[in-house]
Amino acid sequence: MKIAYLGKIQLSDVDLSYLHEAQHQSDITYIMEVCPRFLTGPAFNIKTIYPKSGLFKATDIYPEFSRLRDFIDLDKFYVLNTCGRLWMLKSLWTHLLLLLFLLRNKFDIIHLVWPPNIYEWILYVLKGKMLLTVHDPFPHSGLDTGIVKLRRKIAFRLIPHFIILNKAQREEFISFYHLDSRQVINSQLSCYTYLHTVAADDTKAGAPNSYILFAGKISPYKGLDYLLPAMEQVHQQQPDCRLVVAGGGKYHFDISRYETLDYIDIRNRFIPDMELVALIKNCAFMVCPYTDATQSGVIMSAFAFNKPVIATNVGGLPEMVKHNSYGLIIQEKDINALADNIIQLWTDKNRLQQFTEEIAKDYAHGDFSWHKIAEKISSNCYHNAQ
Repeated sequence: MKIAYLGKIQLSDVDLSYLHEAQHQSDITYIMEVCPRFLTGPAFNIKTIYPKSGLFKATDIYPEFSRLRDFIDLDKFYVLNTCGRLWMLKSLWTHLLLLLFLLRNKFDIIHLVWPPNIYEWILYVLKGKMLLTVHDPFPHSGLDTGIVKLRRKIAFRLIPHFIILNKAQREEFISFYHLDSRQVINSQLSCYTYLHTVAADDTKAGAPNSYILFAGKISPYKGLDYLLPAMEQVHQQQPDCRLVVAGGGKYHFDISRYETLDYIDIRNRFIPDMELVALIKNCAFMVCPYTDATQSGVIMSAFAFNKPVIATNVGGLPEMVKHNSYGLIIQEKDINALADNIIQLWTDKNRLQQFTEEIAKDYAHGDFSWHKIAEKISSNCYHNAQ
């Protein structure tokens, strides 16, 4: 059975981590789109786009991808490259080339990771072979635009098979989009092992265990308007506890008072992988105070280095962060609870070590490992989707 995995650069952290294991179990060709809108992601940072449009072997046009030669099969890694002005119109042509490539190579399964954009709709010619991993059963707050609704409506009507990554939203997802439960297979994320290929820049991080970390793109649903005031309470009782906020984006509230505090380090910019890896490896634990969520790649990045997480009781986060096993689950939008739990975990080194050992045991080799997940997708998804 031949599978074409149509990845996205903005999901390259999970795509690479999954493919590292899945390509040992299935015949999978990885195809990633690169265009002026999508040049950077969690695993790739393309500074100059290749000046020709078309479908190419990835390392033929982006030699820097060769660093992955020991992680995925580079002979089966292609880039759908669209460059220049009017790139969205050109994408209609490049996606026609992709369709011809898929037909010519007689792939049995077309595994998508995002509802297709309008310029990708030509691929629906192969809708009967499609399988879609649903990273967001429902869009995050503020991201539910008209075009997003249209793309999702069409995808969930035409595509016959889906993988959902948390159990909490399964029934609501099936009901809302009027799906047959047999179309939807449960799976989960594992830790983002691609980060192990990155050399940490320790000059960008503090001393080990000298701070806690919030990482990721700044958005209203990320809960920083609760975390930053909670840190003021933490500082009163634990003045040695520092917070690093690492990620670019527009804040929806005034952060000027927090920028002046010496125990809060706000890095409002794109965070390169070398810096991110150093920050994760050296933090005491991570905090994800989200006000709504589906899954969290940030948590999977933390677990790649066995770092415990404090997260909120929203979406699939309680499934990822088992309370008192891999970290702590608290009520969302609660500044006092956030401060109290940060203090508890900061001061309890034995508990932190226990959580670290549990994460390593279950995510490296246990039921939450990519090996187990890839086995399940191969047997329950790829074979059933034929």
